[in-house]
Amino acid sequence: MPTVLQLQLSKTNTMKKVKQILAATGLVVGFSLAHAGPIVIAGTDADDHGFLSGGVNQTGWKFMQLAMSNIGGAVSNGQTNAVCIGCNGSQASAAFSSAFGLAGLAGWTSSQLITTTDITNFFNNTGAVNLSNTGFIYMPTTTYNVGGGIDDSQLGVVNLNGTNINNFLAAGGGLFTQEQATSSIGYGWLTSLLPTLVVKGDNSGGVADASQLALTPQGNVQFPGLTNTDISNATPWHAYFEGGFGALQSLIVGNGNNFAANILDDTVVLGGGFAGGGGVIACGQANQPACNNVPEPDSLPLVLAALGGLYIAQRKKTKVL
Repeated sequence: MPTVLQLQLSKTNTMKKVKQILAATGLVVGFSLAHAGPIVIAGTDADDHGFLSGGVNQTGWKFMQLAMSNIGGAVSNGQTNAVCIGCNGSQASAAFSSAFGLAGLAGWTSSQLITTTDITNFFNNTGAVNLSNTGFIYMPTTTYNVGGGIDDSQLGVVNLNGTNINNFLAAGGGLFTQEQATSSIGYGWLTSLLPTLVVKGDNSGGVADASQLALTPQGNVQFPGLTNTDISNATPWHAYFEGGFGALQSLIVGNGNNFAANILDDTVVLGGGFAGGGGVIACGQANQPACNNVPEPDSLPLVLAALGGLYIAQRKKTKVL
């Protein structure tokens, strides 16, 4: 028969273990929130509708500059290299370089990957520039809508790596993409992560009004200094999104399907993971793959509640003694 002292020691040890589990679980929850990768997924070809004048980026390039500035400031994986996948020179590369150069990201560098071998090695972490040393990924508009844009061979490699992009974002990396709907395989990596997302645009009959765009309330928060005139002048735009957005939010809207008529109510730019709102494309989010060996978000409160109940019960038993 255990003595009273032995029982007290046993209960004390149990309470310590419960506290440790609660603390560890809290760290897991905190880790998943702290590593919310910032994202801008655009249906625009802003790189084709912008320019540099007097050392200042205008219209579409201004949008790109602000997006890169926000993304770079929110990246939490400790890396400071911006990588363009599919910048094949001409307008696409010029837009990337100008926007990045004026984004105010002190200490950051940039890289451009072109060959399918380099892009493949980027995703499998065998290249000199790879996911493990990248702060954020950028993809330009497809070559169908901007000179030097990403082509189908490069998109094909990206589409095979939706899970790697997902994991990169979940670990705090960032992502910024332009329009891909003009390619028959565009956004394949995205719909693999958000199966209920529907991409509409040039490859599915076009858009109702390709000249007008407007910032949503969340878009105004994420792009201070950007105006509806700026983004509307960076048109025509080419794609919009319907269906399940997961944890992402609508940042810019336009008139895609003309329902209701002449109303800017269709999402042209998605985003998330910034301070003050949004979310990320990451495992465990709505309409996305489950996280391996990690409690689902909905189950975490139940785990915490159960552990908390165990802790309270042990305290009550100790007081009785």
